[in-house]
Amino acid sequence: MAMSKKLYNLMDWAEIEAVAYSEEDHPKAVLGAHPVRGGQTLVTAYCPEASKVEIRMKGEKHAQTMELADEEGYFAILVKNREPFEYTFVITDKEGNKTEQSDPYSFPGVITKRDVQKFNSGLHYRAYEILGAHPMTMNGIPGTHFAVWAPSAIRVSVVGDFNGWDGRFCQMERLWESGIFELFLPGVKEGAIYKYEIKLRSGVCLMKSDPYAFDTEGGAEGASIVADLNHFIFADDDWIEGRGRIQGRNMAVSILDADLRSFLTVKDQKTVFDPQKAAASLSGLASAFGFTHIALSDVFDPMDGFYSPAAVYGGASTIMSLVNELHKNDIGVILDLNVAKFPCHASGLMEYDGSCLYEDPDPKRHVYPEGDNRYFNLGRSEVRNFLMADALFLVSVFHADGLRLPNMAQVLYLDYGKQGGGFTPNIYGGNENLDAIDFFRDLNTVLDKMSGDILTIADDESAFPGITAPQADSGLGFSFKLNTGWTRDTLGYLKHSPLSRSAHYNELCFPMIYQYNEHFILPLSHRQAALGRKTLFDLMAGDNDEKFSCLRALYAYFTFHPGKKLIYPGGGDYAGFTPGKKPLFPETGIEERMDAYFGEFFRDLMQSYLGNPALYELDSDMEGFEWINNISANENIIVFARRSSRKDDVLVCLANFISIPRKEYKIGVPQPGKYTEIFNSDEERYGGFGFTNPKVLTAAEDECDGRPYSIRVKVAPMGVALFKLTQPKQKS
Repeated sequence: MAMSKKLYNLMDWAEIEAVAYSEEDHPKAVLGAHPVRGGQTLVTAYCPEASKVEIRMKGEKHAQTMELADEEGYFAILVKNREPFEYTFVITDKEGNKTEQSDPYSFPGVITKRDVQKFNSGLHYRAYEILGAHPMTMNGIPGTHFAVWAPSAIRVSVVGDFNGWDGRFCQMERLWESGIFELFLPGVKEGAIYKYEIKLRSGVCLMKSDPYAFDTEGGAEGASIVADLNHFIFADDDWIEGRGRIQGRNMAVSILDADLRSFLTVKDQKTVFDPQKAAASLSGLASAFGFTHIALSDVFDPMDGFYSPAAVYGGASTIMSLVNELHKNDIGVILDLNVAKFPCHASGLMEYDGSCLYEDPDPKRHVYPEGDNRYFNLGRSEVRNFLMADALFLVSVFHADGLRLPNMAQVLYLDYGKQGGGFTPNIYGGNENLDAIDFFRDLNTVLDKMSGDILTIADDESAFPGITAPQADSGLGFSFKLNTGWTRDTLGYLKHSPLSRSAHYNELCFPMIYQYNEHFILPLSHRQAALGRKTLFDLMAGDNDEKFSCLRALYAYFTFHPGKKLIYPGGGDYAGFTPGKKPLFPETGIEERMDAYFGEFFRDLMQSYLGNPALYELDSDMEGFEWINNISANENIIVFARRSSRKDDVLVCLANFISIPRKEYKIGVPQPGKYTEIFNSDEERYGGFGFTNPKVLTAAEDECDGRPYSIRVKVAPMGVALFKLTQPKQKS
């Protein structure tokens, strides 16, 4: 049927051609309903697979047939002006099948100019609320609002099962000069899978997953999934309100680093994650062994997305449920925040809109030296916004109590892992990443303002200064830094045979030289020590008896040393830490021995930590630590005192790292009085030899270690003992 002259003259043929060639970034200018002269409204639709399109206006029985304005599938009709009015399209495809649907281009925009300004300035800290896919109801019609940032694209379309993955449909509207595209799709429900088809100026089309997606199919090429995070309701108000009183720098903090993948099971050839079972197991571990926090590793896999938990866990609600249950059991939750890198795969962030959008355009800045990854461009406001919003997302939506930032050394130094000057220096010619420094300061400032009780933990293997110093003092403002140097030095010392450890004695003492440069967490983890598949047990030198004794001594020394505690057993140092899995000790009898003794040992050890403020209250204060003997290299014995803010709250720790017992070993004590041994790693119930000090020891006026008072103690072979001043001597 020939098109009416009046309708023909109203057509913007240049824009129609842009729509037909899928190159339109302002489709609302030409599609949908638009008032024209004469009190009429022009309604247009682009349906390239339709043989017929009708318009049905609300309140009218019969639909009106639209005219085919262009053979590519462009339909139009003039109707009487009834602004505002609601209508649907009745679409008949080439096989004669009819569907009725609302017009996506009849709905108003959701994102405001203020949203855009904040985002482009890097200040929209809840950008995940406007970008991504959000199920909602508009004008009484349920659907999903999609939005994505792709400034270099000439056109972006939402594609999925709902439109045959055809980018000609659902072309999105570019918002001003922001680079953000949005579109509300009526009828698209939660659970729909989708991607963005991004057309470049070269004509090439990219299929990209959604950076802000809340759910994913998983894998490098997996599609994003529409998800509504409002279904899950937390019941942890009491915990959130009171957590500031239990996770400060002067409190006991003991963290179990738990790999959630150990809770995955296979049922009917499908991988299944049960958050209730995981919560029960982790809560039981925390209760039994005295962990105040659980660090959940590998929850968010960069391959799957930054706002979406790894697909193997079955969606965001499972992780929310797990966090909720842990909070109800008074256990804090720490999640990893990745601000360092993203994987290079076709549907991911790499060259997202054909340009280096999330990475620096300078290859010397964006190439990551380890694996097929790229660094984030922390100098770009929108990228900073992406990562800043991710942090607030974990805290606000997932109720994380703390964030651990891995791979910080790689981010803080432009030349990390790059040989022969293969890096671009900063504007001052140095190797520091000034953008990263600025970002970390902003991140901690924003989190402090939002909620001053959130822990931020820097996993930085370098000696970058001021990681935990206040921003006002030019620091980065983190709550804590993982002391991986302590881990390397201590394990480096213990891997030597007991008879040759004397030459490495300084490795034990060296960490105290920089102990007060930062607020530290000690990580006793095979991961921080880069042991690969080795367990800590394997690392210990000597025969099995010596290994077992040395492992107990290591845990005790770790617990009594200044610094909060983070423990990852290392693939089998104790079966109870790894639910459903046994330690992989090839030696006969070792598994049974560990199971029989190590649990009670560790429970008692952590109770000693939690029950004695001297072991945690002044971790970052020089008044809380005192060397007594750090010069006995030949004996491989080290002695120090710990104090709390109370004057007479004094503990003395003695560690012996060779297999030689001593019966009457004299050590100096900080003050006179009576000392009681409150812990000894060599007790028989822990699998030791029972070389302990059961009697109360009275300090004698007998000079030792530069102190006027001393006690004489039994020193267990390869053992650590802790003595408490139980009766201070009163002044006469």
